[in-house]
Amino acid sequence: MAAPVDERAAGTLHVVFVHGLFSSVSVWDQFRKLLAADDDLRGVVAHCFPYSSKKARIRPDRALAEYDDIADSLATFLRVQIPRTGRVVLVTHSQGGLIVQRYLVRTLHEDRGHTLARIADIIMFGCPNNGSDFLLPLRRLLFFLRNPQERQLRPYQREVLETQRAVLRSVVQAERDDRSQWRIPIQAYGGTDDNVVPAREARGVFPDGATVPGDHFQIIQPEHRDEAPYRVVADVLSRLLADGESTSGGEGPSGGEGPSGGESSSGGTGDTATSAGRPVPSAPPEPPGRPKGEASRPRVPKQQGGVSVSLPYGRRKARLHGREPRSIVARILDPPAPGDPRIHVLTGLGGSGKSRIALEAAYQAERGRRVWWVTVPRINACMREVANRLGTPSGEVEQAFRGDGSPMDLVWRYLEASPDPWLLVIDNADTPHRLAPEADQVADGTGWVRQPMQADGIVVVTTRDRAAASWLPPCRVHSVPLLGEDDGADLLLESVPDGGTREEARRLSAALGGLPLALHGAASYLSSVHDAALSLDDPVIHDFAGYRAEFEARSASPPGTTASGLDEMLGLSTMAEVCGIALDLLSSQGLVQAGPLLRMFACLGIAPIPYRSLLDSSAITESPLLPGFTRAQRNAVLKGLDDLGLVERISRPEAEGGQPAHSLTLHPVVHALLRGDAEVQERRAEYYGLIVDLLLEATRTSPPDDPVSWGIWTAIAPHMMEVVRACLAGDSHVDSNPVLRGALELARLTIRYLISVGLLRPAQELATTVLDNCEAIGFQRDSREILGVRHEQGRIALESGDHERAETELREVAAVRERLLGAKDPYTLASRHKLARSIIEQGRFGEAEPLLRSIVQAELVVHGPDHSDTVTVRHSLARAMFALGQTVEAEKELRDILQISLGKWSPSTMETLHIRQTLARCLMVTKRSDEAGELIRQALSDTTHEPDSALAMTLRFTQCQVLIDQGRFLAAHTQIAQLLADRKRVLGKGHPETLRTQRLLDAVEDLRNSSPEKSDD
Repeated sequence: MAAPVDERAAGTLHVVFVHGLFSSVSVWDQFRKLLAADDDLRGVVAHCFPYSSKKARIRPDRALAEYDDIADSLATFLRVQIPRTGRVVLVTHSQGGLIVQRYLVRTLHEDRGHTLARIADIIMFGCPNNGSDFLLPLRRLLFFLRNPQERQLRPYQREVLETQRAVLRSVVQAERDDRSQWRIPIQAYGGTDDNVVPAREARGVFPDGATVPGDHFQIIQPEHRDEAPYRVVADVLSRLLADGESTSGGEGPSGGEGPSGGESSSGGTGDTATSAGRPVPSAPPEPPGRPKGEASRPRVPKQQGGVSVSLPYGRRKARLHGREPRSIVARILDPPAPGDPRIHVLTGLGGSGKSRIALEAAYQAERGRRVWWVTVPRINACMREVANRLGTPSGEVEQAFRGDGSPMDLVWRYLEASPDPWLLVIDNADTPHRLAPEADQVADGTGWVRQPMQADGIVVVTTRDRAAASWLPPCRVHSVPLLGEDDGADLLLESVPDGGTREEARRLSAALGGLPLALHGAASYLSSVHDAALSLDDPVIHDFAGYRAEFEARSASPPGTTASGLDEMLGLSTMAEVCGIALDLLSSQGLVQAGPLLRMFACLGIAPIPYRSLLDSSAITESPLLPGFTRAQRNAVLKGLDDLGLVERISRPEAEGGQPAHSLTLHPVVHALLRGDAEVQERRAEYYGLIVDLLLEATRTSPPDDPVSWGIWTAIAPHMMEVVRACLAGDSHVDSNPVLRGALELARLTIRYLISVGLLRPAQELATTVLDNCEAIGFQRDSREILGVRHEQGRIALESGDHERAETELREVAAVRERLLGAKDPYTLASRHKLARSIIEQGRFGEAEPLLRSIVQAELVVHGPDHSDTVTVRHSLARAMFALGQTVEAEKELRDILQISLGKWSPSTMETLHIRQTLARCLMVTKRSDEAGELIRQALSDTTHEPDSALAMTLRFTQCQVLIDQGRFLAAHTQIAQLLADRKRVLGKGHPETLRTQRLLDAVEDLRNSSPEKSDD
């Protein structure tokens, strides 16, 4: 960290730059250079906040920082590096914006809002406010990326969205400046050409900002002071400098952190203002008249019936956590506006805390209302007891409940006549048929749930069904949110004070998805460990960190294995029961396929599931798990799962590039529990047989090496990798050869996709996983299915530049395929062609040419002249001819196949790009470097690969050669130097392509010293 700023800079304006993912402070060099040269901004001091953001952890003894760690470091940086009286403008790029947002939220959550007084403005460039989907659905399961910062950038991460909502509520839309909220202008800017974080995502929901010219990095690297990104920052700084000290914030003259207005001088009480302005106490007050210290023994009226309708105080051992749950309580108890419904419905996933919120509302209402707690499974007996407590004559009660009248009308007649205000809780009302003899009676208001018309009454209904408003009388629906990380940490720490640090509690809360029931289960388990009797053995899991590690390990274990069991081992049996109850409820509604379908989803990865692509397959009706599962039934089951919160929908109508617009996710605890379900263990082959068939069918018409198909492949590949790992790695326990053969085909196709998008390392790891385990699952290395994976492994070596290893592997595969399949089989021809390519790459062109001519003749017979395989082999033949000096023939062949490629496939297809590259090299030899330059420029423009991918770097190398041929040595030197840096970083210093690039750089330096530079004009 840099040395603290000299106090002479106190009172000036400081701009602090915060970089993004996989970046560093050097990304701001150009911005800082322009600022330093701007005479209008001499009163500005620039700083860069440094933090580590590497792609992967190289040293196992060093962890990669998570967002909260970085946010805390930023707070320290601002406190130590910036004078306390200096005003600050934060300028961020990419994930730097998320870090600043997390810093704001954590500061306000800790009631330190006044420390934000010196933050005068925040400007965010390219901030992934909804995450970045640039290859990230795939990266979610890549073996080598265990990066906590990358995980936060995945689309629609709950923690990121919660942070964004908190910033909007407590900063952008803050009503005043105090310890829990502080008004700071925030401007969000996106780039017109940004494909990493599209402009609409960068703007997000922030009202101030705009779109500026440039891609993801150009928007923070302006070359001139008149470019829009620089003007955005400079205008803010100029305005603040002009405003002078009067805009420095609300701190006192000493620069301390004490309150400076907006709070009562009497100090805080822990109250949180509701939307109606009434405070909700952080700890509920006791009802009046209750003896001090006897909160656990409430006064209960004498019970006359056979059941109790008193409040279940035993569930109220811990305080209610979370601002939003407390706000829901306040809204329930607030006097309704004229005409507003008096029925409040709490909906949410089982275990989300609906009943706990209802209990809190009833507990607080006891101070001035009569309260009753009715459970739906015993609703008739409970409502009979309510009638008794209302003073209904016993004869009327007996008559109505005997069938000589309507018990519902009776109870509601006395409720409406009650002189006392009251509150009635009806808990677990998941279906209408339990609330009236006929379902339509519920909506008509003639069942057990009715609108209080005369009396001062409130009805609170809890239900899993998020569509309950469709079958209830007019009501106010309150969606119960899951707890944020900090609220979940509070719950854990209050229950298990010795369970670990606050940060460890936060991380466990995040791993459990903020589900209160799961958090209570974890707390109960750890408490039982701490309270255990004396023993010579230490418990395996005894703290938050250990519990989280075990939960994540079991969640990642292959479904249906003993290692994936969660409920008993981690104290989550109650949560498992909740899931079972929800599935039983759907089954009772005739949706018997809900259980198998949800278990099938759980066998996929945790990434968003493109359910339409999977469930449109006819294979689903042929499975013994879901026989005769019609389209109408599929829609009904999906709606049922969504209504009960067992799945969450993600709709992205703006999705482009073939990416699915509709997907769904499972809560992480639900996902983990169902992976260890007993039925998945017993019917593992059937579940994976169905999943393999669905994945193969979903990609049947989407070739993995065609860029047009990459949208669906980006969504499907994480699930394919999960299924391959579960079926083929380690103790797979899948004993069905058809399923294993299908999984091997999934592996082959997925590797092809990874190669096509330039992700060679994960492709190699996936291939190695399969080949290392092939004999354990009953497949020999010379079997047809394994040969397919070995062929792709040879391609990986070929694309990685390991040409000798590629030749060895491909020669073996081609020979075995020819023996098994025949010389003219398409798979044999493919392996022979890749073998010929490996020979070409080693410079043995004379050996490769006759082999390629024979393959071209075979391809013309087998596939015809316009087939992609034929075009690819003809391209390799043209390369060999060109290398052997047959330039005219090679150029003719290249122009012919380029015309075919552009007519049939996308210009971004890998083979089309390579054809352009080869043709450009041909043109250079024939002294047509300008045409060659245009060809290679177009190829680089069309590629969808990252600049440091293997394909893009080969194109860049050829472009450098064209620049040298054109005599533009300075431009060539600049680009070769950058290419060399990329190849050293990606391939290593000793890689042949790196050494080749170094030689080219040396050559151009010699040319610059000995030859005149050609003007770019």
